[in-house]
Amino acid sequence: MIALQIPFLGRFNMKKNPDWKLKKIYISQIDYVSNTFNWFPGDLPECYRKSIKEDGIRLPLLVQSVKDSKFELVDGFKRLSWLRSVQKSSFDEYHLNLLPCLIIPTTFSIRDVAKIRVETLSVDINSLSGIYLCKVLKMLSEAGFSKNEIAFDLFPILGLVSSVRLVGQLLNLQKKMVIFELNAKSILPESIMSMGYEDLLPLLKFSSSDFCSVIRLAKKMDIKGKKWRNLLQVLDELIRLRETTAEEIFKFPEIKKILENSNINGPVRYRLLKQLFDSLRYPELSKMSKRFDHRSKNLKLTDRITLERDPYFEKDELALVMKFQSVNELRDHLMNLTEKVNSENLLNTWNDLFAVLHEE
Repeated sequence: MIALQIPFLGRFNMKKNPDWKLKKIYISQIDYVSNTFNWFPGDLPECYRKSIKEDGIRLPLLVQSVKDSKFELVDGFKRLSWLRSVQKSSFDEYHLNLLPCLIIPTTFSIRDVAKIRVETLSVDINSLSGIYLCKVLKMLSEAGFSKNEIAFDLFPILGLVSSVRLVGQLLNLQKKMVIFELNAKSILPESIMSMGYEDLLPLLKFSSSDFCSVIRLAKKMDIKGKKWRNLLQVLDELIRLRETTAEEIFKFPEIKKILENSNINGPVRYRLLKQLFDSLRYPELSKMSKRFDHRSKNLKLTDRITLERDPYFEKDELALVMKFQSVNELRDHLMNLTEKVNSENLLNTWNDLFAVLHEE
């Protein structure tokens, strides 16, 4: 059984109120089901697990008195969750375990406790779930925190830029997520739950009806970051230009085929879907690309030589990229290119390629 030795070490930056008490309480007295302050769930890092195994819990859990000799957990969720999962003792012995706790009096309002919770946060912004961030902001807003307080007191602790506008966007996003879960009668997919807030903000562009379709799209894709945001940007432009909906676009036979094909992985599905979105969004550009790619194949360049162009045909020039590992290979490339350039049979192909570049 893990030892629960408790030398007290100060942890909090706020000034400790004289009404607070430091004492050991039974683990059965702690309400670990309530998620009011479990803002960013996750696993306890291995280094902390090792420390608890060797020395027991040294830093007190932070709790608040409620009623019937019970306490609501405010800080220490990961430690308590892990401790409960590894306990090997009997049920009775487990519930008699004493844990070190710093007890906040019942008289503290939820707003006051939330302020304390903010000061105990230690979150890596790179692994911060946007969904959980939205839920925290909703809780703080309901507790009476203004957007200014959230932006300038909480955001710096999380490594975010102090932006009142961002607070408003995330609160609006939380409302949309709640509506989705109510209407869809299902929880958000893991793909959405794991995204950072930057990947979720583009969802605000979509109407309530399109919102559900885009959430379902996320479930099909195995991407996040810039690729996900770019995909949503093109989808939003398609919806506006065609005056249609995301649901109708996803019904296009070629798009439906990509989304329903279970034999392709996320990255491949993204590439195929992005190509289709681009061709629908930029039909003329798509036609030019197809003509250029078709004619460039007539050059029959080796795999180690590629002919590149401006993706938007804004420049009337081409670039040759050669890969070689020796002088001999370079010489072979140059000889091959000389033949391609001087060949009478390929002259029309070169002219056709430049003609595509000069199209208005």
